[in-house]
Amino acid sequence: MKGYPRWFVPALIGAMLLMLVSGALLAPTTLVLRGELALPWRLAAGARIGWAAAHAAGGFALLTLVGALWSVHMRSGWRRRRQRASGLVLSVLLLALAASAVIIYYAGDEAVGAAAAFLHLGLGVLLVLPFGWHWLRGRRRGAA
Repeated sequence: MKGYPRWFVPALIGAMLLMLVSGALLAPTTLVLRGELALPWRLAAGARIGWAAAHAAGGFALLTLVGALWSVHMRSGWRRRRQRASGLVLSVLLLALAASAVIIYYAGDEAVGAAAAFLHLGLGVLLVLPFGWHWLRGRRRGAA
C-alpha cells in the first residue's frame, strides 16, 4: 500500500487475525453467558481473561491502524472512485463493531448488553466477507 511503511500492512493483517482468533475463542463463552446456551466447550476462566484482554488490546490497535488508513488510503480511494462499495461496507462494519464493543463494556442493562454482544459477534463474522472482497479486488487491480 503506497504511502505507508513496510510494517503497516503486516501489522494491520496481524491485528485483524488477532481479533478473528480471539473473537472465535471467546464466542462460545458469549453464547453461554449471554445466550444461556449449553455448549460442550468454552475457554477456562484463566484463559478467557487472557484472550479477552488480547481481544481488547487488538481492538485498540486495529482502531489505530484503521485511523491511519483514513489519512491516505480511504480518502485517496474515495476521490479516485475505487472500491467505494466494499470500502464503505468495511468502514460501517468497523464503526458498528467499535460501538457495540463500547456498549458491551458499559451497558447497565443486561438485555442491552446481551443484544450488543450478539450484534458484535455477528458483525465480526460478517466482516470477513467484505474484507476479503476488498482485499482481493485491490490486489487484482494493483496487479493489472
